[in-house]
This record gives sequence, C-alpha cells and structure tokens, in this order.
Amino acid sequence: MKYSVATHITILSLLFTFISFLPVCGQEALIFNNIKPSNADSQLLLNGRIWYNLYSRAFGHQFIATTEFLTGDVTLEGKQYKDLNLKYDILNDELLLSVPYKPVLIMNREMVDSFSLNYNNRIYRIVNMDADSGSAIRGYVNVLYNGPTALYVKYMKEIQPLAVDGKYDRIIEKHKIFIKKDTAIVRISGRADLMKQLQDKKREIREFIRKNNYQVGRIDPYTFIPVLEFYDSVKRK
Repeated sequence: MKYSVATHITILSLLFTFISFLPVCGQEALIFNNIKPSNADSQLLLNGRIWYNLYSRAFGHQFIATTEFLTGDVTLEGKQYKDLNLKYDILNDELLLSVPYKPVLIMNREMVDSFSLNYNNRIYRIVNMDADSGSAIRGYVNVLYNGPTALYVKYMKEIQPLAVDGKYDRIIEKHKIFIKKDTAIVRISGRADLMKQLQDKKREIREFIRKNNYQVGRIDPYTFIPVLEFYDSVKRK
C-alpha cells in the first residue's frame, strides 16, 4: 500500500485532536500533571505541546544536522536556560525539548527569543525573527555573522510525496541566505548578489578574495563570513 506523510498526519491528527487544540497552559497541566515546577522559570520552560514524529517512515529526517538531541541553551522572554537537550525541526520550524521521564515538547515559539545548538564543534546560533514585523525573514534563522553587517541563513526542509519507489516520502534540505546592511535585510542567491550589496568596496573585496584564494558560494554560506568581516574592517577605516 502506498504511504504518504499526509495520510499519516491525517490519522494522527484525528487521534490527538483533543490534545492538540488545548490551550498551551492547559496542555502543560495535562502533560506535566505528575510534577510541580518549583518556580515560575520552570513553568515557563515547560510551556508547550506534546511532539509526535509524523515522518518516521519517510526517507530522511526533519531536523537540522542530526536526529539526535543536542546540547544547547534557550532564551525565553529574556530568561536564559542552559545545557538543555534540544532538537530543531527545520521542516516545521519548531524547537523540541527533551526532559527526562516526560514527553518531548514543542516549545512555544512566541516565547522563544533565541537558542543555540552544539554539533560537531559548530555552534548554531538561532534567533526568532517573528517579533520583527519589518523583517524579510520569518521564524527561526541561524546567525552566521553579526557585525556592522550581518549574515543569516534560513534552513528548511520539504517533503517530496511518494518519491521513493512510489511508496514513501522523501525529505530534502534547502536554505535561503540573507545579509543585513545598514537596516535592510536582503535575500541573496550567491556570490554575485553579495557583491552587488557590497559594491561600494567591490574592488577591495575582489582583491581580498583573489589574494586569499577564497571559494565563495551559496552551497556553503559560511564562506561568506570572511568577505563580510573584511568589508566591515575596510568600512571602519
């Protein structure tokens, strides 16, 4: 029988309708009725919805980097919580929290200011852009560089229905790159777009790239970082 994530979602949605549409605070009472948080900070951290894996039979996964929980920090309404077990679902743009002996939670994005994840000697620094109504980016975005200019990457995944043998869905990854110059945030598609945004120092940047033999391209957004660092250093002179 052909399998589709959409079918799976429909079935689970019917099973968990009651839980899914409870208010967040009501869900907290339902999920954590066996514990009594010691303070308001704990209550804030545990405010969320139960997570269910809707993509267990799909090829690929919905998370950034790995299916494992990663050590990271979260800032909720200005309060920082350190050394948590987190996953970032980039298909649904949701942050998951694992607490011992309790269900995995989808954290309330309206309360999340930012979070970080540690993986393979790389730190993902994610900020929530929903509060910035003038931003070209919505939801969580990875901050690769934050100087006078800034570099953002929006990691995403999408589903290709029944792409594997006509039976199973495939999950693929993609990303969008943005730079912030002055107050404007602009999406760029690659090196050429980057140079257009930095054209006031175009000659110096080209010489810098040539001299250091840098390979700059959208496949690896981290390759843009040295260019922006150099641009900011030249602008300061």
